[in-house]
Amino acid sequence: MKEFTSPYSSIPIALSSERHFSEALTRWNYFPNQKDSASELPPCFTTRRFTPEIAEDLSKIPILDSRKQQWFDLAEYRVTRYNNITRTLGLLHPLGYARLHAKIMANYDEISKLSSSDQSAIKIEEHVDGRIIIMNYESHEDRTSAALEDTFGKRFRAHTDISNCFGSVYTHSLEWAIQGYEEAKKNLYAKPKHWSSLLDTALRNTKRNETSGLPIGPAASNIAVEIILCRIDKILDGYKFIFTRYIDDYTAYCETHDEAQDFIRILGQELANYRLSLNLNKTTIKELPEPLQDPWTSLLNNALPKRTDSDGALELNTSEAINYLDFAVRLNKETPDGSVLRYAISAIAPRAKEAAAIAIFNYTLNLAWHFPALLPLLEKIDARSEHYDIDATHEKLNKIISINALHRRSDGMCWALYYLKQLNREPGEDQAKEVIKSKDCAAITMLCKFNSSFNLAKNYALEVVTNAALYELDKNWLLLYELYIHNHIENPYPTEDTFVILKKYDVSFLYPADKTSHAEQYCHILSNPFQIPGQTVSFNHWMQSRVAPPPPPKPPRLFG
Repeated sequence: MKEFTSPYSSIPIALSSERHFSEALTRWNYFPNQKDSASELPPCFTTRRFTPEIAEDLSKIPILDSRKQQWFDLAEYRVTRYNNITRTLGLLHPLGYARLHAKIMANYDEISKLSSSDQSAIKIEEHVDGRIIIMNYESHEDRTSAALEDTFGKRFRAHTDISNCFGSVYTHSLEWAIQGYEEAKKNLYAKPKHWSSLLDTALRNTKRNETSGLPIGPAASNIAVEIILCRIDKILDGYKFIFTRYIDDYTAYCETHDEAQDFIRILGQELANYRLSLNLNKTTIKELPEPLQDPWTSLLNNALPKRTDSDGALELNTSEAINYLDFAVRLNKETPDGSVLRYAISAIAPRAKEAAAIAIFNYTLNLAWHFPALLPLLEKIDARSEHYDIDATHEKLNKIISINALHRRSDGMCWALYYLKQLNREPGEDQAKEVIKSKDCAAITMLCKFNSSFNLAKNYALEVVTNAALYELDKNWLLLYELYIHNHIENPYPTEDTFVILKKYDVSFLYPADKTSHAEQYCHILSNPFQIPGQTVSFNHWMQSRVAPPPPPKPPRLFG
């Protein structure tokens, strides 16, 4: 499948820190896109055309009373973990997210300081691919080096994490973290409201105005969590604890068992101040020395074939690949950690060519029926379509769609549909109906790209528009916009201009054209390091200059 991977990119360089931050929020970290390699969503979904200027334009839309009563719902995208438990991510409504983006950028300087911590391993920082958050958890070498440094002279390691962190965040606690609890309490009814109160409101409005829980996926939610946890980091640092935090996962190295207990106790108390709690099932204190990596990691690394070719490059034959994956499957049954298979496939995929690559591809495809979290890895395997049975692959992908539609797993359906599109094949009639029955917004949106299932998707959308209140429209906004932008349905929000503005700027969230839109081109203008300060063309002027003037009227004909 690697042959189908698109190398297209439109990431501008030489941006200021503030501009990079703004583009990351809108173009690169709006939809769930935080993994280092294999993404949560297939690459056919993208927000690269949703630029900061478009978000700013959207944020100025007047909010009607009918919207203020309910605010925004979101489209859910359920991803499968390696134990096949699903986790619900959020594809936020563009208008709600644009309003949130505006509040964040209005307070960029303060937020940048408040979301910075020396103890946080996953930092909000600039990355070359445009993002500000990537869950890479450092390289193995960096983590080993840091652990060796932190553990020297220490006798105990305390480990814990926050129970259901994003789902448990009380949005009002943002104000406590930013202002301090007593100050926030004093300013509760103050006019004008403190900016942290406006940020709290904007966050709540993206998720049904609920005060409990943040949508998982957008970088904006990570920023909110970091503001709270960085405040706690500073308190723990004041006690001179040596610790590292990976989002909501804490590891501390202590000289005594009492110190390790103190770390757990004080952390729990500080979290409780923000209505968060520790996951007691994952809280441990272990005496050092302990291995720096999990036993299964060492076993997989030791089992990895080390044979090289005449040029010294690592190579792999079919027999070695099958034996290694067999070993990984057995190991996966013996260990509670669900990432064994992903680790194993990722380790051998880059070195496999020709027959070995085909073997790994077919093995992974078979495993993906059981573990849909492995589906994104198929794209990393250099298995050429002329060397494997496309008909058999087509049939297997349809079966993967069926099993995941039954369990309402968005990633299992969407990745299988993505591969069918890459192979220029259609989902089966039964599979398309099963996707419709699942009511999964992202998967049904993908059905719009297949001739055989388009009408099913359109009819489903028309039913939603006919019978739905605002919340139901919002839950299906991605599908409705895909049909609207291609003129298949009327604007489902007749009193709201969100879709009109998005279409005006040629925003597409599914399979956009490889060429850059005019709004994207403006991002590149802002990244020009040689532009003269104060002489940058405005966005509106740029867009007007891109629109060709209408042709002059034809002269009247003298003779009929």
